[in-house]
Amino acid sequence: MKERNLSHDDAEGSLEASLLKIRSKILDRKDLPYASMEQQLAILELISQSELGCFLIQRGGLNGYWTQYVVNYCHEEKKAVNPVEAFVLEKAPTSLATQQRFQIFKSEIQKRVKEGTTMASIPCGLMAELLDLDFSRVKKFELVGMDIDEESLEQAAIYAKQKGLESHCRFMQADAWDLKIDEQFDLIASNGLSVYEGDDDRVTALFIEFFKALRPGGCLVTSFLTPVHDWDVEKVVQVDALMQKLIFSDILGCKWQTFRTYEVTKRQLDSAGFVEIEVKNDHASIFPTIIAKKSD
Repeated sequence: MKERNLSHDDAEGSLEASLLKIRSKILDRKDLPYASMEQQLAILELISQSELGCFLIQRGGLNGYWTQYVVNYCHEEKKAVNPVEAFVLEKAPTSLATQQRFQIFKSEIQKRVKEGTTMASIPCGLMAELLDLDFSRVKKFELVGMDIDEESLEQAAIYAKQKGLESHCRFMQADAWDLKIDEQFDLIASNGLSVYEGDDDRVTALFIEFFKALRPGGCLVTSFLTPVHDWDVEKVVQVDALMQKLIFSDILGCKWQTFRTYEVTKRQLDSAGFVEIEVKNDHASIFPTIIAKKSD
């Protein structure tokens, strides 16, 4: 059986076919309470004018390259091609939370860089949460990128070379639920899988797999999307939240639509054996970072 890529579909059909399918859905559905059919079609047209939008239209989610594009948008000199792409990159609440989550990941992982450490990113995407770190104070360390997506592994290897860290890296294609690894890593960074997986038991199984792969005293740095009722609503522009729903859910039907409370996530981590579970929130508590430890 072919391993599942949860975050995005393979590019089997044409962009035109994907656009036609979405247009047909909008035409069949007609008006929404907060957007007319004509407004939906106009937004879809604008989405299709950017490379990022075309990827979302055709593949329903983000690969490593486009995830990196979104999280680094506010830190690089980039210009959105139209108002809809600008909204996705600059105003959508989950995009802002994703950008903040990425910086929190790097800050927390940087604290744990030490001589002789072995760190893994699963799934790695471009592995930027590791490759962007400062390793100038250590000489011996290893960075391991694991991903089910061959394209992301190739892109990560290129990024490692750009960073001058290729001699410290190794990459492998693997299913995160079937690592077959015991006590090899001091730290595992894992962003994204839980927001694509709707089965709570499978997420617990994923955490168990990570727990087995960590050395005693190692830690997992991961994240999850919270339901809207857990957001700090005073820090979210409500019209932006509604526009986000319209674009990502109603029009594109993006794959990152699984939300969990902290209590559920903590219970899953407890079941896997983790201790000292700590949460670091983005500004609106949309995409919390979790640091969980394996006992010494």
